[in-house]
Amino acid sequence: MGINTNFKGKLHISRKVLLVVFVSLLLVLLAILGTFYMLTDSNNDEGPSFESNDVLPVLEGAMYVKNEGELRSAIDNAVDGSSVVIAFMEDIYLVDSALSIPANVNITLASDSKYGVCKIFGAVGSSTIVVENGGILTIEGIVVTHESSSSAGSGIVVNSGGIVNMHSGAILGNTAVKNGGGVANSGTFIMHSGKISGNTAGNNGGGIFNMGVFEMYGGEITNNTAINGGGVFNRGASNRMGGIITDNKATTRGYNWA
Repeated sequence: MGINTNFKGKLHISRKVLLVVFVSLLLVLLAILGTFYMLTDSNNDEGPSFESNDVLPVLEGAMYVKNEGELRSAIDNAVDGSSVVIAFMEDIYLVDSALSIPANVNITLASDSKYGVCKIFGAVGSSTIVVENGGILTIEGIVVTHESSSSAGSGIVVNSGGIVNMHSGAILGNTAVKNGGGVANSGTFIMHSGKISGNTAGNNGGGIFNMGVFEMYGGEITNNTAINGGGVFNRGASNRMGGIITDNKATTRGYNWA
């Protein structure tokens, strides 16, 4: 007795349909499982909370801040002899006065990859940061600036006995009525990398006014303006081992160095 060939064809087609349905269901199931895994994984990774004293893995041991009050509190609460890394979560605007780095503490102001490059804006009529005698400041990735050129004040003032190490970041767009648009240094300013640019001084040192110790190993000092010493006005000790000083402007003398 022969087999019905029509029946064999239908059976073959049914198996194909079942296989397609099975594969489709499997793909749907895998997609659902993948979505569930991503959701549960993101829930487990809570990320940073908006508390200034949290320690996050992006910058190990860092204290994260998002406004002026948290920034000043982090510095005020630093114990004598301690080193504190403060990472910005967003741009910070200073309202009344400069940010003071006091004696006997080593403060690092940093940006990290999680929040991108952040800026600190100086208050109107005030320098942005002042490093006091015995204070140490390290710049790592932040931008020290003012909101407008009319907000007169240096980017960073380093008093005698203060130390600044600039490893990355920038000092941009600051305007000093007299000396040191970007940096007014009577202590020690060491530039390893970064950029000092677009700053203006009414008298001397559009980029840097140095009466202390200035050391430059890398970075750029460009497009700054002053009457004398558009880039650097030096009346202290200096040691330049690298970096670029170029395209600065001076109305009287010393476009790049005086």
